[in-house]
Amino acid sequence: MEQRQNTRIQKTQERLRAAAHQLFLQQGYQGTSIEGILAEAGISSKETFYRHYANKEALFVDVLRHLTMEMPRFSEKLETLPPPHDLASLRQVLATLAYEILAIISQPGYLPLIRMIITEMPRFPQLGTLFFSTVTQRGISIITAQLRAAKAQEIIADVDVDAVAYTLLGGLLTYVVMHRLLAGEEAQNSSSDHANAVIEVIMRSLRP
Repeated sequence: MEQRQNTRIQKTQERLRAAAHQLFLQQGYQGTSIEGILAEAGISSKETFYRHYANKEALFVDVLRHLTMEMPRFSEKLETLPPPHDLASLRQVLATLAYEILAIISQPGYLPLIRMIITEMPRFPQLGTLFFSTVTQRGISIITAQLRAAKAQEIIADVDVDAVAYTLLGGLLTYVVMHRLLAGEEAQNSSSDHANAVIEVIMRSLRP
């Protein structure tokens, strides 16, 4: 009984999330209403919405999380990442993270959402804050955790691990934004090459 109820709750959340994502892309954050999300999801009761989300902002955060850090594949990769024990294993861990981050950014529904956030940030500055805390900050924390573990074992030089993490994530984001968001190119084929190049630069700076 409990499992059936949990499944029903999960399916309702999935419907709301999918409907909200679609409307955010079509109408923007301001133009999307809770009533519109319910209609798109085929749900008639507002009470149903508020049983799952406190407000539209909370649903927006859930859409971001679902597209990024809570993707099943990414979560599984994080769980299986071994702690680094030498430079080679650290490079492998960072490369795995880089490939997965690029895969997340390259999703069809990801960059259009970023465009929407950039467009609406002047009116809704909290969208940028929500994106940073939900996506960017969590990505940085994952990378810095690996670097701190390597630093504690004296595998790498005594560097500012936060600066290294931002350099790695920034290098990946800049590449995708410039090629796909601005130039409109499909950067899939060269994504892994770029990730490897960024990792190589990072590893040179980390050698003791």
